[in-house]
Amino acid sequence: MMIKTLFLTVMLSSLSLSASYAQENNDKFLLNKESFEVISKDNKSNVIDVRTAKEFSEGSIGEAKNIDFLKEDFIDQMKQFDKQEPIYIFCKSGKRSAKAKQALVNEGFLQVYELDGGYTKWIEE
Repeated sequence: MMIKTLFLTVMLSSLSLSASYAQENNDKFLLNKESFEVISKDNKSNVIDVRTAKEFSEGSIGEAKNIDFLKEDFIDQMKQFDKQEPIYIFCKSGKRSAKAKQALVNEGFLQVYELDGGYTKWIEE
């Protein structure tokens, strides 16, 4: 019984640390407006607006490229970028970009930075 309790305690502690690390690591790739603006200016070619073409036509950030996350060929279009280089993404509010970021990480992209609050927050401030 003691071994089971010890094992369970170790497993729960490990899961807690993993969740904590994942959140900390996720926060590292979530940038506020100021950070996104500064960093993305140096990496113009890797700034991606994942909104629809209609949303993109209503305004975007700097020289962002429009690659719609909702289209089936999103991942295929993203393959033009080096997976080792940082990618900076945003959408309207942050929901699509969070999903896009996860899809890119699953495809092997190592540094996918996301604008916290999306374009809506960008134009508000």
